[in-house]
Amino acid sequence: MSNLQTKFEAIIEDVNQEDGLIITAFEKILEGLFFLIKWGGIPLVLYLLLSISGW
Repeated sequence: MSNLQTKFEAIIEDVNQEDGLIITAFEKILEGLFFLIKWGGIPLVLYLLLSISGW
């Protein structure tokens, strides 16, 4: 139990830092997701507009 508690304390300490490993990992993941949404969503919207206008 003590080992688990020390791990949780280390995670909480890392999250509380500005440049912690967890926060930088989340930033990289979110940047990747935003990139996919932006460059995958624009062609999808254009396709939907073209397919609706063809009705």
